[in-house]
Amino acid sequence: MANPHIFHFLEQSPQIKCLKGSRTDAWKSQFPVLDGMALSLLSLDPKGQREPHWHPNANELGYCLAGKGLMTVLSPGGIHDTFTLEPGVIAFVPRGSIHYIENIGTEPLKLLLCFNHDSPEDLSLSSSLGAMSDKVLGATVNLEPAFFEKLPKSVKPVFITEKQFSATAEPDQQTNRLKVNLDAIQAQIYNQGGWVKPANKTLLPTLDGLAVFRVKLKKNGIREPHWHPNAHELNYLMSGSARITLLSPINKVETFDLKAGDISFLPRGYLHHIENTGDDPAEFAVFFGHESPSDIGLSACLGAFENEVIGSMYDLPAFYFNGLTKFQEDRFIVRELL
Repeated sequence: MANPHIFHFLEQSPQIKCLKGSRTDAWKSQFPVLDGMALSLLSLDPKGQREPHWHPNANELGYCLAGKGLMTVLSPGGIHDTFTLEPGVIAFVPRGSIHYIENIGTEPLKLLLCFNHDSPEDLSLSSSLGAMSDKVLGATVNLEPAFFEKLPKSVKPVFITEKQFSATAEPDQQTNRLKVNLDAIQAQIYNQGGWVKPANKTLLPTLDGLAVFRVKLKKNGIREPHWHPNAHELNYLMSGSARITLLSPINKVETFDLKAGDISFLPRGYLHHIENTGDDPAEFAVFFGHESPSDIGLSACLGAFENEVIGSMYDLPAFYFNGLTKFQEDRFIVRELL
């Protein structure tokens, strides 16, 4: 029987397929265990463009897996943000802000799009024009209604189309208010077991309701057993192989293996661990349903309580645990002793 917390993302057929690209969804309708989070994989061929659109019920946090793109976000107050996308770049789009994505490279552009709603909603610019009369559209832009007569009156979005001329993007900064190159920053945690690069509200202050950590587990590396008091976790295994153990409040233990392209959902407050099960590094994009996810690990737990407390749980004398190292904070990434 398949484990409900794992979803084989890359084995799914796209929900939306167009001439110049596709979108594959892991939303609640496809991945029922989800709660308050969802993930999509957007693929755009060269010159492919995802039409301007917005999400009425969800913020969006994108992570670029491959290719080169250009993104424009229009926010309230007429604020425009235009920036390039390349592997390792994350981009945040607040709920309701209209945004556009274009492939300006020669290879497919692939983006992971995480939402802080398990059933995100879309509205598009093409549907918006199709919903309004020529008279209203003319008045909106100070033109005669006849200008809009040739536009098809359809509320079905065009979604992905081919741009006639590719954009010529100027190099931009690694970081602006909605973008940061996560691959370019220094790891906050680095040891023999691997490293972690967190993109939370401290790194990108505009984040709201979402964050993402770039995690690399080396051979025999382990993300120590832990839980997140304030956030669900939705992770995507980019490369390698891994194993997760999940303990739920009904005292149910589930252990499942992931291969590259799989995602898993770990509910808020549930204890879990992640370990690399292969010879190659296991690399994750780990999304959280909070802009500042909190963490409690077993290493700090065992350091926080007296040996008498721990011994009483197992009917053992306190001195049995005298050799236990009393870490005062999470170790986060550890390595199996060989």
